[in-house]
Amino acid sequence: MKILIGTPIHEVKDYCMERWLKNIAKLQFEYPSDLLLIDNSPGLKYVEKVKGYCKKYGITNFTVEHFEINEKGLDSISVRSLRVEIAQEMIRRSVLKDKYDAWFSWECDQIIPVDTLDQLVSLMKTGNYMMVVANSWARTIPGVFNANMGVTLISRKALNKAWFLKEKHGKIDFSVYYDVDETMFKKRILKSGGNYVEVYGVIKPVYHLNK
Repeated sequence: MKILIGTPIHEVKDYCMERWLKNIAKLQFEYPSDLLLIDNSPGLKYVEKVKGYCKKYGITNFTVEHFEINEKGLDSISVRSLRVEIAQEMIRRSVLKDKYDAWFSWECDQIIPVDTLDQLVSLMKTGNYMMVVANSWARTIPGVFNANMGVTLISRKALNKAWFLKEKHGKIDFSVYYDVDETMFKKRILKSGGNYVEVYGVIKPVYHLNK
């Protein structure tokens, strides 16, 4: 499968970024794939820092895109939610535009085994799933399951059926967005007649970094 690893990034996660990109390089050696990073830090300084990390670990097939939003009138939770959703929608459109078979949604604070993509692709094909969500423990609350899409393989078919930010008159409608646990995206896949599976403990060990 032709796969795009796509991830929203921000300078607040710099504590784990270098370790994560080192993990990216090892995983790409086992399963060749492209990397798209969507930076939503203030200014372009962090973009250059991340490019330096990629060069350090020999990652060449990558793209870093950047955007900023007008935060006026938004509380901190809404700002974070909208940033993530814009980044996810940008990745979704890149997968469709460049004809990837799937998007590997992999959060930059999670360190995973290098055979993860092999396992997820196998699970997707075996069960004919449109999305395989392989989660672990929450980063900040030990013993609680992580409910987002931090380690998730999403097929092109699912991304054709479901969106992260809705369009209105040909443009993204920023008035409609949701909590960043991606619950509504999963519901849209089911509503479209699709399917997905959530599995815990299949991909291991997963280290969810908090420092």
